[in-house]
Amino acid sequence: MNLAPAYSKALLRNETLWFWGGVFMLFWIVIGAFVESQGLSLAGTALRQYAASWYAVVVLLSLSMLAVAIANSLTYGSAALAYAFRYTRLTPNGYLGSVLVASAIMGFFLGFLILGGTVAVFGARFHASLVPSNIAGLVGVALVAGVFFMALAAILMLVVINYVGLRSTSLVGFVPLMLAYAFGLGQVFLPLPAWLLYGSPYNDITSLLYQGFCGAAAPVSGAGPATLAWPILVAALLAWSVALSAGATFLLRRIRARQVEEGRQV
Repeated sequence: MNLAPAYSKALLRNETLWFWGGVFMLFWIVIGAFVESQGLSLAGTALRQYAASWYAVVVLLSLSMLAVAIANSLTYGSAALAYAFRYTRLTPNGYLGSVLVASAIMGFFLGFLILGGTVAVFGARFHASLVPSNIAGLVGVALVAGVFFMALAAILMLVVINYVGLRSTSLVGFVPLMLAYAFGLGQVFLPLPAWLLYGSPYNDITSLLYQGFCGAAAPVSGAGPATLAWPILVAALLAWSVALSAGATFLLRRIRARQVEEGRQV
């Protein structure tokens, strides 16, 4: 049973996701272009690198909101899924594959929205043309990042559903977003070591988006001229996506039929 078309349509029609993952994230692009740039001398390569940094971090935050939306859908659909796997033709692999496809599609659209906003806002602010260096690469990263965030959200919520209870969903559902702020802004403002930047999927995504936008490899802050190698970043991101997807499949096969009322706080 293929649910990819239906799930994709549901995500694309999710007004809350479009607002918090799209429109609200464009607010940060405006802040980067008109507020945080005050006092900086930006032109040519420096401007492209500055715009690329904001684009990469904001896309990371936007896609983390996709993870929040998926976490919510798993919370409210746990009981239905448990019975569907048992009494219908729907299988855990089929369900997960459908959600992976839908998440990749939504990741593409969110990434494209932020890309267009970055080019338009920074172009208007600095009267410059900021055409990305590798649009195909940016599309590829957005698709894989959508898969990664889906798998991460599924792992977190299935652990809660299967072993903890729905009272913890309100906090756990926002873990992907909190990690995005920590790792995304940390890469910009803190001298993080290269091993962490390679090993963290959040920083893999940010670094690849940065390189795809400005055409230069992401620097290792505080390490002089050292930069990050994109093949290692791609391999690490793919490894995380595959590993988390496998873990989500394992947990999905053991999903428990939880009632939504368990999650009430009062």
